[in-house]
Amino acid sequence: MSRHHDPTHKILEEIDASAEVSQRSLSATLGIALGLTNSLVKGLVHRGWVRVSRVKRQRVRYLLTPAGLAEKARLSQQAFHNAVDRYRTARFHVHDMFARVSAGWRDEATTKPVVFYGSGELAEIGFICLQETDLSLVAVIDTAGRGQFFGVQVFDRSRTADALAQAGPTARVLVMSTEHPAELDDELGAWSDRVEWIQVRQRGSHDVE
Repeated sequence: MSRHHDPTHKILEEIDASAEVSQRSLSATLGIALGLTNSLVKGLVHRGWVRVSRVKRQRVRYLLTPAGLAEKARLSQQAFHNAVDRYRTARFHVHDMFARVSAGWRDEATTKPVVFYGSGELAEIGFICLQETDLSLVAVIDTAGRGQFFGVQVFDRSRTADALAQAGPTARVLVMSTEHPAELDDELGAWSDRVEWIQVRQRGSHDVE
C-alpha cells in the first residue's frame, strides 16, 4: 500500500532525506534508467522545486527549495489519501469474498477452514477482515520465505499439496493478491473447485471490478 507510483514524489523525498543523494542512487532506488532519472531531475530543477549546488568539480548536491518542500508535502498528502482509498476498496472486496465463501458452506458445517494464497498487504487486510467472520485461517501458501503469518504456518508454493492436505478436504483457497502470473492457473488447477480469486480478472462470478 505504501509503494510509490509517482517518481516525482520519490525523488523529492530522497533529496529531502539525504544531502548525499545522486542521480545514480536515485536511478537505483526508482528502478529506472539513469538517462530517465536525469530528465526527471532536470524537470524538477526547471519547476523550481530542486536547486543544484556544486560541491566539487565532478560532484553536485541537490537541495529542495521552499516550493519543492511544499510540493513534497502536497504529494505526501495525496499519496496518503490514495492509500486510504485503496485500503477501503480492498477491504470492501475482501469482505465480499469472505461473505460469498462463508455462504457457500453447508449449514451443518461446524468449521470453515480457509487457506490464504499469498501473504502480502492484501492478505494482511484479509486477516483483519477474517476476525469478523466465521471463517478460520488454517494455512498460508507463499514464496515470501516467512515461516509464519500471524501465527499460522506458511508453506512454500512448491508445497501447495501439503498445505491443502493439512487444511483438510473442505478447506477453500483464497488467492489474496492483486498480481497473478498466468502460471497460477496451472499451479492451482488441480484445486480449481476450491479456489476463490479476488483480483480483477475474467473468471465469471469471481470477477472483481
